[in-house]
Amino acid sequence: MALQSSGTITLAQIASEFGDSQPHSLSEFYAGGSAGVTSGGAPNVPSSGTISMSQFYSAANQITETASNNQTNINLNSVFGSNWGASTPKVYSVPSGVNVGGTGGTPAITVNSGMGGTLTILVAGTVTGTGGSGGGGGSGGGCTNNQPYVTNGSNGGSGGNGGHAILVGNANVTVTNNGTISGGGGGGGGGGGGASDMNFFFCHTGGQGGQGGNGAGWNQSQSNGASGGAPGTVYYQGTIVNPYNNEGGPGGNGGGLGQNASGGGNGANSNDSGPYFKTGGNNGSNGSAGAAVATTSNSISAAIGGSGTYNGST
Repeated sequence: MALQSSGTITLAQIASEFGDSQPHSLSEFYAGGSAGVTSGGAPNVPSSGTISMSQFYSAANQITETASNNQTNINLNSVFGSNWGASTPKVYSVPSGVNVGGTGGTPAITVNSGMGGTLTILVAGTVTGTGGSGGGGGSGGGCTNNQPYVTNGSNGGSGGNGGHAILVGNANVTVTNNGTISGGGGGGGGGGGGASDMNFFFCHTGGQGGQGGNGAGWNQSQSNGASGGAPGTVYYQGTIVNPYNNEGGPGGNGGGLGQNASGGGNGANSNDSGPYFKTGGNNGSNGSAGAAVATTSNSISAAIGGSGTYNGST
């Protein structure tokens, strides 16, 4: 609990706040000194020179660490080091103008287990999770030398899930957001490949499924899925043999920050019946959005506050 902001402060009150044992001397309470006073918890207290009681107004026994611009995949147990398990209150700050993010699906900030005391994460900048990658389009059905000469289209690939911005794995955590915290958008599912098709004695290959779009995330913009490919063309004596519409399915669109993607489209079936009928590949499933703030289990919760923007669930 912080010291009062006005009135008389005694040396005993300062010692009690910072857990100092007797005998007490004001010289013990320089910032960075033996009593554990930090510039984050006591910003008006000097590290040397003249020190006075009034400089301890609103001072608190806490450890403060601050993010740097363009940091990624931050593990707070490494940031706080040997203090992580201590009961001292902790503050992690992402100042205005500072942007941190997650790569490869790893959260931008992870609150690891084993923390002692309390932690407040103050966000005035931006914290952004990984954007999911779009799924690959399925291959179109091919033509073979043996009956029935035609094949099914391949299924589209699934879109990747977006990454969480902040993942909390310990109790006693408060997130105060006056900036922007965004989970990564999901990747769009790939389109299914079109089935190959027979036209009299001629086989047309199926169209390639479209690539799914990427989800928005750290250093990655949202993109829409690609159109499905056209079926193969067959010529006979210089004339195009009428192709069927066995196109590949379109890729699904990637999701915006904190949003799910869309799945791809199915590949077209062949137009023939009987032994020459083949099916287009199924669409790839959509990637899910990452959360703005997630927890590692249902038994853990984080207090959420501030007037900033949250893109994604909390």
